[in-house]
Amino acid sequence: MRLYNIRLPHFRSSAGFPDLHIPASRCILLLGDSGSGKSSLLKLLAGFSEPVGGTIEDEGKRSAILLQNPFHQIIMHTVHDELYFPRINAGSGGDEAETAVNEIAKILDIRHLLEREIAELSFGEIQLVMLAATFLTDAEVILLDEPTSHLDREGVRACYRCVALMAERGKSILVASQNPDEYPFFDLVWIVHNGELHACLSAEDFAEKYEEYGIIPDSIPIRERLNELAEKTV
Repeated sequence: MRLYNIRLPHFRSSAGFPDLHIPASRCILLLGDSGSGKSSLLKLLAGFSEPVGGTIEDEGKRSAILLQNPFHQIIMHTVHDELYFPRINAGSGGDEAETAVNEIAKILDIRHLLEREIAELSFGEIQLVMLAATFLTDAEVILLDEPTSHLDREGVRACYRCVALMAERGKSILVASQNPDEYPFFDLVWIVHNGELHACLSAEDFAEKYEEYGIIPDSIPIRERLNELAEKTV
């Protein structure tokens, strides 16, 4: 998928997003504050809206999106049926579909939820279920909007294990997040602000240059505070 001088709806920025390539087998972190344009870009790539300038060349690739609020995408009553549906929709069923469902459920550690009613689940459990459903589509481009916002540490790790697996299988993964500490899970970091791209960095470059963009990972002040407390106890 390629973007050519994209300008997002509802933003006045004339810069927008220059020529960009979304490569296969890569994980991209869209990093920016709330209202920076991350969700708008994902929805545009998913075909929910049109750019006010520029063009998108999808190269015949299909996309699937997980919205910030996963409740908006639930269509079935049970977890199993919610996960089974995208495989049926992709033209597979029976043992093949069941194998795919169980594989994703195992990676995300939600096998114990398969026979549960979705209405009985916590928000975090629903987020994991809808992540699984998104991964089970036949889309080549996976778009995830704040997918770890309601997950605990183990849930976050499980999510990114699945992301890595999808990338290994040739899919392109774009994840919108306000959490810079998640950058080690990605190949590229796109810094978004006010509807435009401020930087496109490798994860290694981001680790060295994040301060240049006014970004402070949460782990930095936490580590500094812990060091201060440790010094006071000596």
